[in-house]
Amino acid sequence: MLIVLKIAWRNLWRKPRRTVLTVVTISLGLALLLIFFGIGDGGHNQMIEAAVRMGSGHVVIQQREYHTKGGIDRLLDSDQKQRAWEWVREMEETFPIQHVLTRTYASGLASSSDGSAGVQIIGIEAQNEKEASRFDDKLIAGIFLDSTSRDEVILGEGVAQRLALEVGKKLVLMAQGAGSTEIQSRLVRVKGILRTGLEESDQTLILLPLATSQEFLKLGEGIHQMALLMNNSGPSTQVASLGKERLPSMEVLSWGEAMPELVDFIRIDNGSNYIMNIVLFLLIAFMVLNTLLMSVLERGREFALLHSLGLTPIKRFFMILLEATFMASLSALVGFGIGYGLHLYLHIQGLPLDLFYSGELSAVGVTFDPVIYSDLSAARILSSLALVFLLTMTLALVPAWRAARSGDIHLLGRA
Repeated sequence: MLIVLKIAWRNLWRKPRRTVLTVVTISLGLALLLIFFGIGDGGHNQMIEAAVRMGSGHVVIQQREYHTKGGIDRLLDSDQKQRAWEWVREMEETFPIQHVLTRTYASGLASSSDGSAGVQIIGIEAQNEKEASRFDDKLIAGIFLDSTSRDEVILGEGVAQRLALEVGKKLVLMAQGAGSTEIQSRLVRVKGILRTGLEESDQTLILLPLATSQEFLKLGEGIHQMALLMNNSGPSTQVASLGKERLPSMEVLSWGEAMPELVDFIRIDNGSNYIMNIVLFLLIAFMVLNTLLMSVLERGREFALLHSLGLTPIKRFFMILLEATFMASLSALVGFGIGYGLHLYLHIQGLPLDLFYSGELSAVGVTFDPVIYSDLSAARILSSLALVFLLTMTLALVPAWRAARSGDIHLLGRA
């Protein structure tokens, strides 16, 4: 067996230029595969983070059918809130829950001396939202709400533009109160203007202190939603699943269930990435098959001689597989080194997409950072290495089979 190993290694370098070219091609293909995965997953994670921080959260708890039907009267009552909080405290012992936000929602009308606009009024706990949603980082004018704020609001940039409002100006909010058809109104003052990065939100968003919202909308102590924010989106599906079992009288949704359009976009984008990966695999396949087949076809005399010296067809078969193993291992080592090195650079420095595109970058209503940071998981690395190795070894079966059949003694004379 040692002789077969030595022959396989020697034969791999009979044509060093061809072998080096093949190894370089496979290595670059693997490196590009790792970068595509890293940039793709990193971009998707940034989109998800932007959406959940400015939107629903990683997991939301609300009244049943609130997600599909809404309604000012679909409130979590005191008993439901207590049971929800007890469950959340249990989850905090196992999962990385960083913040729990309580909110109210209402559709209404905002009016100023320059006109009116349909708006979404969200009641928030100012300090919690400031820490969790990072709304204050999105302010383009004024300051954020605080614990002393009462009849003060934060406007989305689009609302401020439509109503020609600036910080310090006043407007009237109108919305239907809970438990009746009576329209409630409230005079408030603009404390800040923000740009969330969510196009639809910026056109309609008004943030109001939670206590003011509950008073204005006649909600008592009721809320419409509890939003859980974690340090990453990974456990959200599991947490939501546990919540459905523990809180059957309420609706518990993961971010993917709350924002299906974002899930669909990521799925489609992954599909386009897979097409690129297929092209890379075809290139790798061509180079591997070409190198090993040419090597076998050029060595008919050698195989006949080895056959006459007692090297059986099965040993010749495995000799070619060993050559493919050496080639795949060397390519995997070099490709991993290049790909992981580039990943580390892009993980720290990021890929500035604004070099290739002008204006804001957005998808499905989510505007995200134009600098994408690579996020490459161990599973992606191992699966990429396994795919390249498996592809190389599978393709090697054809030339290995030819080598096993090329040992007839009459080939000596023909060669």
